[in-house]
Amino acid sequence: MSIDAKRRLAAAGFIALLALSVLWPSPVVSVNRLCCNADIGVDELSFLGREAAAWDVAFLFIAGLFALSLIDLSADYREPWRALRALRIRFRAADAIALGAAAAAVALVWLFADGPVIAWAERVQSDAVEDFIRIANRFGGGMNPAMVVGFFVLAGVAFRLPRWIGYAVAMTVAGLAAGILGQLIKLIVGRSRPELWLGPFHHARAAASSFPSGHTVGAFALAGVLMFASPSRAMRVIAFLLAAAVGLSRILAFRHWPSDVMASAAAGLLVAWIVIRGVSQLTNDVPRAA
Repeated sequence: MSIDAKRRLAAAGFIALLALSVLWPSPVVSVNRLCCNADIGVDELSFLGREAAAWDVAFLFIAGLFALSLIDLSADYREPWRALRALRIRFRAADAIALGAAAAAVALVWLFADGPVIAWAERVQSDAVEDFIRIANRFGGGMNPAMVVGFFVLAGVAFRLPRWIGYAVAMTVAGLAAGILGQLIKLIVGRSRPELWLGPFHHARAAASSFPSGHTVGAFALAGVLMFASPSRAMRVIAFLLAAAVGLSRILAFRHWPSDVMASAAAGLLVAWIVIRGVSQLTNDVPRAA
């Protein structure tokens, strides 16, 4: 089998694993309903990493087998560490301009769109919307970000693809930076979630604060790396659509205001742009971010 065929097979396998993680443990529940009707303690609404540790272990076993299939013992697994050490973060005047433009856009959404969009979200509630919310939410949390990074690390090293290693390094740094930034802002702002309808409060737990959306910040930080750096149009479009689905699901679930999601997407993209630019300057392997 050629190296290109192996790469395509690995990519297809990862897409299947990612889909399984989002649906897990629904396939187990469906099979059980067809053949056994045993009391397994989970259902279609169960969430990987939240409810049934025994079933989480079963999924981790499958993910571990896939990871082992990617490992090439002859490869140099110090490459990601070298890429991380070579990273240089530099701020430019254009970054400040982009931040100002994003703040203005968020202000406009806050003034004119928050109420109407939340009212629209109330009108469109249905079983299909609930299913969309449940699936999209899982793309923005749980194990999925770590799985995406892990795939690019293992596949990048095994197939000698420095660009994929650069994706993994940039996603790790951008995801962590955006996540920390989001939590700090939550502590400072303390905005109530739409589902509370009680107005802003001043002393809020971070978990109860609506601004910004941690799911959306993380989703756009990781997706932004691919949107800015990947030469594949399909990959860029898919990354954007998945991140946008996460943001939309947070609005439809009444967990965040549209302005929260707008600010979170802008923050994630800006952090991703700054980080990927640092990686590309040193590896010369990510041409779109130059």
